[in-house]
Amino acid sequence: MSSNVLRKPTVRFVSLGCPKNLVDSEVMLGSLANAGYRVSQDNEPNQAESDIFMVNTCCFIDEAEQESRDIISQAINIRETLRRKHPGQDGYKIVVSGCMAQRYAQRLNKDFKGQIDGIIGLSERDKVAGLCDGLLNNGDRAVLRGARVATSERCHIDDQRLRITPRHFAYLRIAEGCDNRCSYCVIPALHGAYRSKPVDKALVEAETLVAQAAREINLIAQDISSYGKDIGSSLAELLRELAAIKGLKWLRLLYTHPAHFTDELIDAIRDIDKVVKYVDLPIQHISDRMLSAMKRHVTSGQIRDLICKIRERIPGVFIRTSVIVGFPGETESDFQELMDFIRDMKFERLGAFEYSREKDTPAYKMAHQVPARVKKARLDKVMSLQQGIAFRQNQALKGRSMEVIIDSAGKKGIYIGRTYGDAPEVDGNIIVKTRAKLSAGDIVNTRVTGNKNYDLI
Repeated sequence: MSSNVLRKPTVRFVSLGCPKNLVDSEVMLGSLANAGYRVSQDNEPNQAESDIFMVNTCCFIDEAEQESRDIISQAINIRETLRRKHPGQDGYKIVVSGCMAQRYAQRLNKDFKGQIDGIIGLSERDKVAGLCDGLLNNGDRAVLRGARVATSERCHIDDQRLRITPRHFAYLRIAEGCDNRCSYCVIPALHGAYRSKPVDKALVEAETLVAQAAREINLIAQDISSYGKDIGSSLAELLRELAAIKGLKWLRLLYTHPAHFTDELIDAIRDIDKVVKYVDLPIQHISDRMLSAMKRHVTSGQIRDLICKIRERIPGVFIRTSVIVGFPGETESDFQELMDFIRDMKFERLGAFEYSREKDTPAYKMAHQVPARVKKARLDKVMSLQQGIAFRQNQALKGRSMEVIIDSAGKKGIYIGRTYGDAPEVDGNIIVKTRAKLSAGDIVNTRVTGNKNYDLI
């Protein structure tokens, strides 16, 4: 190892994208820490001393890819500034991992003119420490990309994580890959076929997270409602096993697919006390024309029936959904049908997105691409409609008693928390005022006294 890294080497790490990406980041950070590296997680590159700057990238949509590229460019520019200030010093090594590394390894080398020192794809995640050792010991540039599609035959085991979420909540990935092949989505082309994590492995990981003080576990995968189809199990069965873990208080389900939501799962959410009554159910659209073009494997009637069934059988349920506007061929009639549906359903939580035209997807080549200005106008209309719905629903909660998990403490007896109807880093907050001394992770009973836009008080 060169003289400038005889001390314990340091990795500065930026994690971008979804919670699934965050789990990969935590695993890589754990691997690096176990290999003797000092690691620090930061929101952006800076001039603090480090031997390696690493960014775990996302490229799900154009905005995510641009954010990843911006961070890489910042790191390169800062390194060049350091080299000018300190001639003869090489500066830190730059490593790119994650979905963008998997998808565009060769293009990244070209676009950034050879300034990236290491590129590590999804299939090679567990080799990150060896790659960094090689960069520091030999100065070698390295590309560990694997195949174009992540080729693991089994779901990765996400143990020995160095967690970067607050101690009291964590994400548990229960599957990788996807078989749905929605026409707008590049995930199957990167992550491969659906692979469930064995129940015993998921339980061990959950027990470890709880032992590390996690009181809330959020289950994640590209489609958790398909869990177990390849290993002779089901999500409902896994929930029953997880609920037996002592010390675990809340289980939350993220990323379910309406085509795979079973009666057994509805009953499990209703009957298992630790499963919060929160359903994340991305519908993407309600027009049968659009659902077919998107290859969502579900009809408008089935979505309507499912939502009605969930609300009838799970008292107090909060439903979060997401919709896409401006998909190729979306007419004003299709869009109006979506608006009417949102107005009728009054979703407790809703996110809306403009269609992002992604290469390597069937939708990329579809005719009748919707102009950007039309997509933006439709997005604004959806968000304006949902804002009014959300504000009225918050006002209707006034006087209601609700359990809240505390996320952080403020000043003078003011705390920030979430109800069971609010997923971390996605939904709103509740501002808790009390004379009691609370800590992050405490779950307390509160009475809603008012609201401030999307947040409750």
